[in-house]
Amino acid sequence: MKKIAIVIIAGMLVLSPVFAGGSKDSGAQSQSATPYTIEVGGSTSVTPLMELFAEEYSKAKSHIKVNINGTGSGDGINNAGKLYQIGMSSRELTAVEQGSGIKETIIAIDGIAVIMSSDSPITNLTIEQIRDIYTGAVTDWSQVSGGAKSGRIAVVSRESGSGTRGAFEELVGFQGKLVAGATESTSTGAIKAGIAQNPNAIGYISLGSVDNTIKAISVGGVVPSTANVVNGSYKIARPFIVLTGSNLHPESKAFIDWMLSPEGQAIVKRSWIPVN
Repeated sequence: MKKIAIVIIAGMLVLSPVFAGGSKDSGAQSQSATPYTIEVGGSTSVTPLMELFAEEYSKAKSHIKVNINGTGSGDGINNAGKLYQIGMSSRELTAVEQGSGIKETIIAIDGIAVIMSSDSPITNLTIEQIRDIYTGAVTDWSQVSGGAKSGRIAVVSRESGSGTRGAFEELVGFQGKLVAGATESTSTGAIKAGIAQNPNAIGYISLGSVDNTIKAISVGGVVPSTANVVNGSYKIARPFIVLTGSNLHPESKAFIDWMLSPEGQAIVKRSWIPVN
């Protein structure tokens, strides 16, 4: 982990106005610094964490503004170092993407929760059952509910190019085989809203985005929780990655370093899994 050390040099006869009051706090120094805007864009799954980072960082660095655009992992990867100083991805990069000259930094680990309406009696599915639902091998809840529920399954997925979709398909084992007619939503919020209103629907979102509007079911008898992702018993998990180009501004680099610091990782720990 990188640390930024502030060295105070005593005995200088001439001090600039910024440093003339050696006892000033960091907030006063931050206010006198040159304003800078960090453009961030990409994964909608990483966006809630990035918003928390930006909120806390601005308290210490009031001259820094962080613009965050939740546009999907594909956009974050393609435009890192171009439209965005910092791109966001919630999936591993392909071999081609890794060879494009962008740098990857893992800032957190996240589980992917399988979600249903709070009104559904379904509380657990196996990986195999989830795969069968998403490929169309199973189409009615009576086939997997043990008699607790019947009705045609409404399959909800993320759109093509979504990091969450790419990770979910890979981890569950049905890459490129999504059942025809599945609803493809463009954001976590849209999936939650749709699932909450349809007791026959099933979807998936970042574990850190689960709230009381929907319920996250167990997978193979394992509850989706931070503790179970850490101990390896909950298998549907992926990294949160930030991406940068070769000409990274010092302020953007300092922001990423801070994400990996004890302060930044304490924020990760609220709903996700720290990497440091």
